[in-house]
Amino acid sequence: MKSIKNFIKENYSDLILLSILFLFFLQLISDLVESIYVLDLLHTSLDEKVAGIIFLLTPIILIFFKKGVSKKFLYILAEIIIVLRVINPFMDTGSKIITAGIGVGCFMIFFPAYLSHIRKDEEEQKSINLGVGFAIAVVLSIMFRSLLSTVDISSYKGFQVIGWILATIATIMIIGRFNIETPPESNQIRSPSDETINTKRNPKKIITLVLGLISIIIIIYFAFSSPTVISRWTEGNYIAITIITAAMISLFAIIMIIKPELINKLKPSMIWLWNGLFVLSVILTIVVNIISFPTSPSSQPVIVYSPTWPYYIPLYLMLLLLPIIFFDFIFLSRELINRNPSLPKIARNFTLGGFFFIILILMFIFTNVWGYVDVVSLIFRNLFWLPFLILGICIAGPMLRIQKKNLQFSRTIIEIKEKIPKLSILASLFLLTIIGLLINSASPVPPSNGSISTLTVFTYNIQQGANETGDINYDSQIALIKEVNPDIIGLQECDSARISLGNVDVVRYFADRLTGFNYYSYYGPKTVTGTYGVAVLSKYPIINALSFFTYSDVDEIGTAEVQIRVGSEIFNVYINHPAGSHEAQLTHITTLINRIGSKNRVISMGDFNFRQDSEYYNISVAVLQDAWLTIFPSAVGYGLNMSDRIDHIFLSSDITVSDARYNIDPQSDHPAHWAEITW
Repeated sequence: MKSIKNFIKENYSDLILLSILFLFFLQLISDLVESIYVLDLLHTSLDEKVAGIIFLLTPIILIFFKKGVSKKFLYILAEIIIVLRVINPFMDTGSKIITAGIGVGCFMIFFPAYLSHIRKDEEEQKSINLGVGFAIAVVLSIMFRSLLSTVDISSYKGFQVIGWILATIATIMIIGRFNIETPPESNQIRSPSDETINTKRNPKKIITLVLGLISIIIIIYFAFSSPTVISRWTEGNYIAITIITAAMISLFAIIMIIKPELINKLKPSMIWLWNGLFVLSVILTIVVNIISFPTSPSSQPVIVYSPTWPYYIPLYLMLLLLPIIFFDFIFLSRELINRNPSLPKIARNFTLGGFFFIILILMFIFTNVWGYVDVVSLIFRNLFWLPFLILGICIAGPMLRIQKKNLQFSRTIIEIKEKIPKLSILASLFLLTIIGLLINSASPVPPSNGSISTLTVFTYNIQQGANETGDINYDSQIALIKEVNPDIIGLQECDSARISLGNVDVVRYFADRLTGFNYYSYYGPKTVTGTYGVAVLSKYPIINALSFFTYSDVDEIGTAEVQIRVGSEIFNVYINHPAGSHEAQLTHITTLINRIGSKNRVISMGDFNFRQDSEYYNISVAVLQDAWLTIFPSAVGYGLNMSDRIDHIFLSSDITVSDARYNIDPQSDHPAHWAEITW
């Protein structure tokens, strides 16, 4: 019987361990940033909790290890990451800042320490392991999210056992690697003169290599580890985008497993051109979906319709070109290993890389909350493309200076019998991704064409799926919706397909999880526009949908406008969430009323951020009826005094209100409000 030592060696413990650690890092950094943002969202400002991202600066600790770190130290760090990932899903939002933060910090120490430990005789295979391991981690992330409608299933309730299994596998790999004999010390450490030759001649090159590696990790985290992010940039087909993304990354990994020698076919000119086209396609994918916002209260609203096919060309080009960044990860890793910087030197540069990571996170979030962080954030209004341009330059730039010898791999032949298990795993991951997409995607079927004369309409500010204490609470909110069983739902603060909310598409999750209710959906304004999000779910077909933007001075005011066919009737539905100064609020409500005009069957609902004693409210009820006051003129009903409410349902006069209700249970920081209507 083979020993555990030989078993682990044959099944590439290093690759398995790296894949799991990269995955755990992506999950932990996602939870860390989401937790900070959600708690700060409760009072729409940044406070001391944002200091949690300082965990990204932990490589500075390695500066004091002038003689390097031991293998034991390295694998203890890896085990800490594993343990923290296992316990993190059990923590409340505030505690996740600590557990996820420490896990992120340990990875930021592990990565440079691991690079410094690679021997000269193994740098080819180790750098390939880094690229392939990272690719497998991303495919795992995509698969886990596809299995639960963009929520990572491995962190969800009973399915957390998946994370435990991965943690157990990683721990076994660590134990096994302790049993693998290490070559003599003289073969591990390269001559100090190598560092003098390689790094002192051009010390700036080390930081460019490190920034290149960090930038690849960032761009994967920002977008590609959760393809729904890209679908919400573009209104593109989520299933197609996810399948292509997973397929291209899997293709890269398969090539590097079956025919790793093909990497030698990549000439410098091909690599540079491939990188340039990829960066250009990323920027164009974003830019073609960005709009010019109204500049003053007197400006006309900007109307945004669904894109036509030419707008999708850069999107699919970007996805097809995606494998280049994993090749880059291999080349940059190998170049850095071969330049053999001392551990303190590599630590200083990774600390700067961590600082760069922090800057890019803040910059990306500021494009969304530009009106809430005085002075600095205003700079980033409508600059959603800027972080990606910076990342693209930092990825492609260093590739222009990679030494030609580090683009050639001469010792990459692997026995075919050792390839089969890895290929089977990749094929299984890809198949599970497709199955998850097909099983979970909502397939709405309109109700029968019998006589329809009643509807329940429902508005809910879900606060990005969080409750009053800041804990993510999707399922409780869905349970409330199921209890009411509304026909048309208007959601606000639902633009969660971004790093600040864990790259989870809450609108898609709601539509898919409302099993048996068969909801059509319109996401509303795209995330590149920087709104807080409004969306529509409907049991009846949405036949037309657009977003319009009015003047704003705090955050972009995007309103969803849809037409819904109910039997033989067409309902005109508006989902609103205005905020800002008097001028911004007034512009929104006057624009809304003008767009409603003399239309029939109008439903205008949302978190309006105004009360019934305001000028904006009076403008609304001059044309439309307030569902709540129609039933309860004193604003008191069902034991609730709702005179201070800001969540409203307004209806045209050709609609009759038969009941209206509020639910003030703390599933969100806003009450749910619904009305039963007839005509």
